[in-house]
Amino acid sequence: YGEALAVDANGQLLSRYEAGIWKIIPPSDFARDVAGLFQRLRAPFSSGKIASVVETLKLIIPQQDTPARRLIGFRNGVLDTQSGLFSPHSKSHWLRTLCDVDFTPPVDGETLETHAPNFWRWLDRAAGKNPQKRDVILAALFMVLANRYDWQLFLEVTGPGGSGKSILAEIATLLAGEDNATSADIDTLEDPRKRASLIGFSLIRLPDQEKWSGDGAGLKAITGGDAVSVDPKYQNPYSTHIPAVILAVNNNPMRFTDRSGGVSRRRVIIHFPEQIAPEERDPQLRDKIARELAVIVRQLMQKFSAPMTARALLQSQQNSDEALSIKRDADPTFDFCGYLEMLPQTNGMFMGNASIIPRNYRKYLYHAYLAYMEANGYRNVLSLKMFGLGLPMMLKEYGLNYEKRHTKQGIQTNLSLKEESYGDWLPKCDDPAAT
Repeated sequence: YGEALAVDANGQLLSRYEAGIWKIIPPSDFARDVAGLFQRLRAPFSSGKIASVVETLKLIIPQQDTPARRLIGFRNGVLDTQSGLFSPHSKSHWLRTLCDVDFTPPVDGETLETHAPNFWRWLDRAAGKNPQKRDVILAALFMVLANRYDWQLFLEVTGPGGSGKSILAEIATLLAGEDNATSADIDTLEDPRKRASLIGFSLIRLPDQEKWSGDGAGLKAITGGDAVSVDPKYQNPYSTHIPAVILAVNNNPMRFTDRSGGVSRRRVIIHFPEQIAPEERDPQLRDKIARELAVIVRQLMQKFSAPMTARALLQSQQNSDEALSIKRDADPTFDFCGYLEMLPQTNGMFMGNASIIPRNYRKYLYHAYLAYMEANGYRNVLSLKMFGLGLPMMLKEYGLNYEKRHTKQGIQTNLSLKEESYGDWLPKCDDPAAT
């Protein structure tokens, strides 16, 4: 190993510097190497002695530093995205990933449309020929390329089968590097024992997760940059950060029970609406795009020479009409909030409760919510308390500021029902003309 060993900030994971990056060494592999050393020296050893040597070594070798976010590694060197300088690899860069292509400056007149035609055709069709959506998809790919897990966002690509979602996942894998990507399910993110399989990867793909429903606590912690507990088999548990971009690819969006805003402020939904006809699909498309990878990387680096422009594009996508529509389809309570409008003062609907009889759907907000759920055939309604707690964050996603005041008649809000509520789901007996 020479002097190419280091230990992570928690003093648990050993890494080896190899081909420009620090790669995590599986503990069992390193233990076997130590055993091999004892054998070559013809010295007696035991599993306990090997473990003792490994633990002692962790106290001696250098501790890994955090890689500078401005640096992106390639096979032939490292690019500083702030200064534009390209330099040879160095251990002191502490890079954990690199893109598996050689970096060369763009040639004059190089464009994706002319120099990466297969990628461009896929991109243009996935974006529905919408230039703004093309930029959002490119920003998502740049996030993977630059390993910007520190943006505290995760990507969720939705759409019918055959719409090009899997190609995006394949391109993301090429940009991250095949060895740096892994597939998992969302339960892997939630379970400390299963999380051990994610260590050392910079891209975590979550395919076909739409049937999953939960609060996403592990997902929030990992994307939020928090340390999470890891409990590998036959080893002591420890806490560590998982510096990876998370990419979920689903036919339908995942359903989160979290109402605190912890998921929504990290979630970037990109929808691919068009299903490509079977006769138009190219089974060789992935390989064709792989041959254009160097051009794609150069164009991404040129387009997002100021990386925060990519982040701004992804953040603008979070509350786009497209993303709101997808979330409304997946979450009935969120959809109900789309039928509310904000008044200038808190003289709107009262919150109400389930015990007020008869129900008054235009006066009481909670009654209107119950009517919406019943009219649409949903059984799992939120309690009054959970509805009230989740309301502010859901309304915020619609750009509405929720306010309330206490009165003798109960809690009064600054909300009222939009006109379309009467035609879409409110009981006909509650017609304004009838009261």
